[in-house]
Amino acid sequence: MWSLRPDLDAAAQAFGAALQDAAQLPLRVREAARIRIAYANGCIPCSQARPQDAERFGLDEDFYAHAADPARRGDYGLREGLAIRFAECFAGGVETFDDALWAELNAAFAPSEVLELATLCAKWLGLGRLNAIMGVSQSCPIRFPAEQD
Repeated sequence: MWSLRPDLDAAAQAFGAALQDAAQLPLRVREAARIRIAYANGCIPCSQARPQDAERFGLDEDFYAHAADPARRGDYGLREGLAIRFAECFAGGVETFDDALWAELNAAFAPSEVLELATLCAKWLGLGRLNAIMGVSQSCPIRFPAEQD
């Protein structure tokens, strides 16, 4: 798909790289939100993508498999569970956010972390939805700075 517009590919790659390189949220929090967006989008490459050293961060298949199941939210840490809920609301639109969720987010995350989470969700929602709509089915690499944990 990107061979049709290499300039747009470069822009999308640069956006993603800038976000990953500047990431301050823990990987597990980011991955919880990312996989929830992937499932909401129906994006096969995003749903199947895993960090190369996932095990180092305790990211096993159960972590990924249950992100869309509200009954399993207790399987996640507080911030991971909130990241999943934030991602769901982000994918659902502004009307899905309520004061209670904002209060929980503001108690668990610094304002800069909420901004980072929102920006990451914007990238995953937009580009993942593009993949799904355009029928991209090949896996995409996810890269993370080696020092992130």
